[in-house]
Amino acid sequence: MLIKFLKDYGDVKEGTIRNTRTDEDAETLIASGTAEKFIATEGTKTEEEEAAKHEEQMAEIVKQVKEQLAAENKTKPPIVTQQEGASGFKNLGEFAKCVTQGQTNSQLMNYCKSTGMNIAINADGGFLIPAEFSTTLLTAMAQAGVLAPKCRNIPVNNNIALPFVNITTQATSWTGGVTVYKPAEGVAKTASLPQVAKAEMHLHKMAAVVYVTDELLADSPIALESFLTTMVSTEFALTKDEDIVNGSGAGEALGVLNAPCLVSVAKETGQSADTIYSENVLKMWSRLYNPSRSNAVWLIAQDAMQQIATLSIAIGTGGAPVFLANITGPLPASMLGAPIIWCPHCQTVGDKGDIILADFSQYLTITKAGAAGMETATSIHLKFLEDETIFRFVIRFDGQPWWASAVTPKHGDNTVSPFVTLDARA
Repeated sequence: MLIKFLKDYGDVKEGTIRNTRTDEDAETLIASGTAEKFIATEGTKTEEEEAAKHEEQMAEIVKQVKEQLAAENKTKPPIVTQQEGASGFKNLGEFAKCVTQGQTNSQLMNYCKSTGMNIAINADGGFLIPAEFSTTLLTAMAQAGVLAPKCRNIPVNNNIALPFVNITTQATSWTGGVTVYKPAEGVAKTASLPQVAKAEMHLHKMAAVVYVTDELLADSPIALESFLTTMVSTEFALTKDEDIVNGSGAGEALGVLNAPCLVSVAKETGQSADTIYSENVLKMWSRLYNPSRSNAVWLIAQDAMQQIATLSIAIGTGGAPVFLANITGPLPASMLGAPIIWCPHCQTVGDKGDIILADFSQYLTITKAGAAGMETATSIHLKFLEDETIFRFVIRFDGQPWWASAVTPKHGDNTVSPFVTLDARA
């Protein structure tokens, strides 16, 4: 039965016209004075009819919006997903600036939609930096680094165990276990027994955090791109090189100065403190593993430059320079034919490690496998009161020499190695 409410009843307002489920319900409401029987006339609509009409109108509106969006998408170039190698941003600075504008920015929203749910970091509310910008940072880091690019790198997921022949002496085998015999006729051959060792490496985390003020974010994205790329890539590159030279091997790479295969040449009898003699350099060269000579480089502390530049070898009443300068370009050039790198990771002159002769093709590094190899994220909340945005960069890295020890040559007692340094001269 159709009734009209004469007063408010629960959540039903006065004047509402409604069909009851049964005539008995209608009679009860009429008897109580809550409602009266209502006879519909042309144009009268019940609450249910009004609701149905409203739903039809909303469905039509939704249909029109969908048609409009579909038409717009046909005229726009397709959004390339992050996995396909493009984010839609011109550079890292533009993305960083866009992050601070929040999700209302259409370009940022398109990026989020194109990459799926993994774009959200956590409750911080930031966004992952697009993969191609992470790759850009890694490329810049490789260009800023000096030593790491010279090493033999292996991308891994977490860790790696590499077997290698453990050569400690060449007294009975040139190769560390394979022995060649010259038996007489009818004499049995003796089997070889190569000594195999295993190099185990695990990825260790390196992290950099950069705070950027709102003022810098508000300025040109190009300036921010340069700032972030230079700061992050340079710091990572120098840290990796530092570990390759001085790393302890505990939670970081094992540096050549702490490696068991390092050969350290003794100073000359009566040698003064904080000096470098030609004899030091020549003895270091003689202790370098012979196949490494074509790849070897000198790492020398910058405060030793003056002494290196004046080294000479006496020949009769004259002499010849040990150091050869690059006449057509800036110093340095070479010493005994090997390039010189004035290395900030070397110890100060006079300390062990102020001069190093190394073949980094015999140094193994591992990095995280993947297109980018760098975890990058940002948050606007940590330094909200200071008007700063935080950008976090994480890489994973490990390294060590691919030699378990120095090698004693077949004819002689002085060990040789791809990594040679000079004892302290205090």
